[in-house]
Amino acid sequence: MEVSVRLVGSAAFKAVGTSDPRPAGSIPVHLRHFFVRRVLVLVVALFVVWPSGAASADPAQPGNTESIVDRIDPSTDAVTADIVGSDAFLRMRVAPGHEVDVTGYDDEPYLKVGKDGTVYLNEWSPTGVLNESRYGGSQDPLPEYDADQEPVWKKIGSGGTVMWHDHRVHWMSPLTPAAIDDNGLVQQWFVAVNVDGVPTTISGSLYIRDAPAPWWWILAVPAGLLAYIATSRWRRVGAVVVAALLSVVGLVAYLSLPNEAREFPATSLIALFGVVVGVVALAMKRSEIRQALAAGSAVALLTAVILSRDVMSHRFVPGLDNPWMIRAIMPVALGVSVLALWKELNALLRAK
Repeated sequence: MEVSVRLVGSAAFKAVGTSDPRPAGSIPVHLRHFFVRRVLVLVVALFVVWPSGAASADPAQPGNTESIVDRIDPSTDAVTADIVGSDAFLRMRVAPGHEVDVTGYDDEPYLKVGKDGTVYLNEWSPTGVLNESRYGGSQDPLPEYDADQEPVWKKIGSGGTVMWHDHRVHWMSPLTPAAIDDNGLVQQWFVAVNVDGVPTTISGSLYIRDAPAPWWWILAVPAGLLAYIATSRWRRVGAVVVAALLSVVGLVAYLSLPNEAREFPATSLIALFGVVVGVVALAMKRSEIRQALAAGSAVALLTAVILSRDVMSHRFVPGLDNPWMIRAIMPVALGVSVLALWKELNALLRAK
């Protein structure tokens, strides 16, 4: 006996609260509308509520200021210094067999690197508390000390390399600094150290650079147009490919940074989640489930774009020496994800 795929009037197969018949096993209409509404609310909330960049200032963040080590005086082969994250951290490497002491903001003993490469922090140094975050804010009170008391050294590392937020090498405000010359110089800075007992100065310069042009976002238009005219399958494949590219570039930037400068790779992991959901959607045979999963994949991709939008307005992106690739992928991801989401939700609502 042949049974129609539409059991008109059957309470077992009707959308709850409606009299519209639908295919056996399909998603009820009220659930489809509920899903679409929640997706739209989520996207709007992410864009409006979620701040660009990280809530914490501790990891290296995108920015338009660049700090450069100019020289070490007197010159020595025992120590090298550079900047990590454009201006976020000062990193010092000490050759084996040499000892270096770093002086804090109050001329107190702050850091020490032993001849065996062991790194120590003076526990009562107020500089250590101030350097816990980029802008010097800390919930811990500054320790009281006597300038004549002996340092209390605590081991914090090894290998002869130490890196810290030194407030002398970057601008101590989230507001944009003003340049004092035509080269974009903001300030010159000096950090006092002792190399094998010899007073030594690491000096450098802080510069403000022009932000990248906003025209990169124009790439979202052709990307969205292609997503609009593509077939459903190719649009879903395109979204998966773009999400994979965004995830890979984000992971490359993450792995290129030292541990202390890394931020949790939320963008890469969310984009990777979008890849997984998108691949599953491509494998699904039932159209409504495929559409729902593809919409979820597009939401993940759009979320990744929203979370990392700071890279589009700042010259320097931590972990990427040349961030042109991330600036090209971001607008493409925006165009593809928005059009893909609109197409999938529209198809889901129209399904009977």
